[in-house]
Amino acid sequence: MALEYSKGILTTLLFSVFLFAVTPAQSSDYIRIKSLEVEGNRKTKTPLILREMDLKIGDTLHVSKVADRFERNEKLLMNTGLFNSVKLNIKDWDQDLQAIDLTVTVVESWYIFPLPIFNLADRNLNVWWTEHNGSLQRVNYGLRFVYVNFTGNKDNLKLTLQGGYTRRVLLQYERPYINRKKTLGLSGRYFFDHRREFAYATEENKLSFFENQEKINFRSLKAILSLHYRPRVEGFHELLFKFERNKVTEEILDLNARFFNGKTSQRYFEIDYIFNRERRDSRFYPLRGNFLSFEAQKVGLGIFNDINKFYTSLAYAHYVPLTDFLNLELRVKGRREWIGANHPYFGLEALGFGEDYVRGYEFYVIDGTDFLLSRSSVRLKLFDRTFDLKRKMPVKNYRIFPISIWFTINADLGKSYNNLFNTNNPLNNRWLFGKGIGLDLVLYQKYAFQIEYSINHLKESGIFLNVRSDF
Repeated sequence: MALEYSKGILTTLLFSVFLFAVTPAQSSDYIRIKSLEVEGNRKTKTPLILREMDLKIGDTLHVSKVADRFERNEKLLMNTGLFNSVKLNIKDWDQDLQAIDLTVTVVESWYIFPLPIFNLADRNLNVWWTEHNGSLQRVNYGLRFVYVNFTGNKDNLKLTLQGGYTRRVLLQYERPYINRKKTLGLSGRYFFDHRREFAYATEENKLSFFENQEKINFRSLKAILSLHYRPRVEGFHELLFKFERNKVTEEILDLNARFFNGKTSQRYFEIDYIFNRERRDSRFYPLRGNFLSFEAQKVGLGIFNDINKFYTSLAYAHYVPLTDFLNLELRVKGRREWIGANHPYFGLEALGFGEDYVRGYEFYVIDGTDFLLSRSSVRLKLFDRTFDLKRKMPVKNYRIFPISIWFTINADLGKSYNNLFNTNNPLNNRWLFGKGIGLDLVLYQKYAFQIEYSINHLKESGIFLNVRSDF
């Protein structure tokens, strides 16, 4: 497969050079796509594949840009997560008409996943292992049934049955396109969580937990409906409606009366607007391009008086290839809360959750209404190979095994603003600096694992393990 891919690229390059050399520098500098066929898609609908590309029948290309456009469209299709490999080849060309027949060959991923659940309840692996001694009581387990590309239209169906630290039942369906133009999409999600333990306060920038194994102490129910609008390949708009209901044990009133502002329950409706502009070569481990995300969220629509918040957030990432083996990654994200009336402790998350953390501070939580975060890395490619596992891999679609390893030099800074819950939290309202080195392991061009040695401004250092998300 790797050899065929190389031959396809070589054929395209030689074809481009030939046309550029033998034709006069006028209209013959351009070629037209006469036909476009898709091969190898047993499940995925052909119109869906063509929708994800920025090439179509009748397009005219400059011969010097053919290879670049082919490579871009291969990456656009890989970014869907539906394929293990994609290649574009010229099947035939008519020199008199300056027209080509184009073929897109895909190898589909495995789409049905009855996956076991074994994940951590804590914010990251480092906290679980160091602060909770790797306790198996802080692990979630169960089964997740995922049917990716359910009808061949990039739609996903998910069912989660989870026990352990957090008991969860989740049902979700997402269909990216519901109209003929393939610009509108729809998704829905319903789930509830039950927990015996939950974080009720933050002290010394560490979470404090309430626990009573005799009963359920935290209950949450969420119902979410969202509409998607994607007029072009790069732009994505989402309008999200949510209802959430949370309930905690009465003991919490003695520990933190501001958890729900003197109540043991909380209800609210929420509306979000999200815009993403995707211009990265890969959303899983990008090496060039940029990404922009904007979100405006209104929590509390006046139906209940439990909460009233409005905030906006902006995130931008830029990736610069310095050489074939050296790469620069720059990411910045900020959030500003404009309305925060009757703000409870619950929902005050800022730095320390998900991808929003300063490296070197993985063990800390820096709550706040507003925050600013900058993360940067210089990445050096150490290894990049594609292996054909043949029959050693029983799943045929995963026999072509690309793997790359990157050495990274990292530097982060961030600040969280918190004027509500500042007592005994010295990292609030101050700039945090973290730096270090690391290794990134990238498998199948879409699974990235990181091991990093980082040090913070407190001169604390350690080795941290992380799994990279889209942003």
